Amino acid sequence: MPSSYTPRLRLELQAAGENLNTWGAPKLNSAISRIDAAIAGRAAIVLAGAPYSLSASNGDDEARSAILDFSGSGPATVTLPSVSKLYLARNGASGAVTLTTGAGATLILAAGDAALAACDGSNVFSLAIGGTSIKGYVDAVRAYVDQQAWDSQAGILPGQGGAAGRFLKTDGTSPAWAAPTVADLTDYASDQAAKAQAATARAIAFSLLF
Repeated sequence: MPSSYTPRLRLELQAAGENLNTWGAPKLNSAISRIDAAIAGRAAIVLAGAPYSLSASNGDDEARSAILDFSGSGPATVTLPSVSKLYLARNGASGAVTLTTGAGATLILAAGDAALAACDGSNVFSLAIGGTSIKGYVDAVRAYVDQQAWDSQAGILPGQGGAAGRFLKTDGTSPAWAAPTVADLTDYASDQAAKAQAATARAIAFSLLF
């Protein structure tokens, strides 16, 4: 009976009596190297904005790696093998990277994101809290904290409703939302003019030295 391979990491299983005197090298060493890649190996994958499928074979391949490190251009869809596997994926590409098996749920990594991506053989998903991704959970908590901080100042700070595009101003007694006026920018304009005048004076003085 010939050797067979495990379905997830594609490690060679030896048949009884096979590969006599060759199991240590290269057979065992090859298996150890591939286990090493599955635990801590990094696959550097350059994307070109087109669909990409991780290489998966009974030899050395990308899909066995523990870390998927994407770069290049996006957005791009990356297809994983349809087997259970946990990856640490980092999106260093210029656009979003969608991880999929071609069926089931997908995981979208925004540019700059890094996440643990779990595949159950069909679906790809990230770690979650309360039914939402960690990123979604943190975003919700941050929004809640921001709102609570604002609400705690009710009666002191004006509400935010209908204030889009406006600035919070105070007359020294009460805060209010209002669009900026030319008068609000007067100090800024005079400050910039003074700086420009000083720079001109320095340039003239420097030129006189030479």
